[in-house]
Amino acid sequence: MKKMMLSFVLSGLMLTGFAQEKKELKSDTKEINAPMHKHSKDRKHSGLRNKNPEEWAKIKTDRMDQKLKFTDQQRKEVYAFHLKQAQDHKKIAAERKLYREKMRKQRTADHKKMMALLTPEQQKTLKDSYAENHKMRKEHWRKDRQMRKGDFQKGVNEQAGDADAKTT
Repeated sequence: MKKMMLSFVLSGLMLTGFAQEKKELKSDTKEINAPMHKHSKDRKHSGLRNKNPEEWAKIKTDRMDQKLKFTDQQRKEVYAFHLKQAQDHKKIAAERKLYREKMRKQRTADHKKMMALLTPEQQKTLKDSYAENHKMRKEHWRKDRQMRKGDFQKGVNEQAGDADAKTT
């Protein structure tokens, strides 16, 4: 009996020691892993999106330097790499934006051409079909979001409650 009590006490002391070590590690890494921005309720976070390539490269290099402790030469090389990368990404993003706009205009023109080929009844049927598809996508998006947020079970319970209310 005394041996069992002693083993419980020792186990408790060991677990306490590990927990304290883990807590200390968390406080050390907190600064490194801290996000670059704070979330606010009234606007989405922008992160590095609104930064120019020089700012972006500096921020990325600083983050890596905190973890990896660069030499002066490495810091210059890593900054140059990040600057080139940021400039390339900015160029690609601009091209992507132009492409999206071009495709949006093309879809609009194609839709107008298609509608001109249809009778008014067919146009109405097609519009109704578009509305139904939009409704289904929106519902699917809502369910997917619930699952990602961990609210899926809550949503299932609400649906079950709604089904029970409909049957009574």
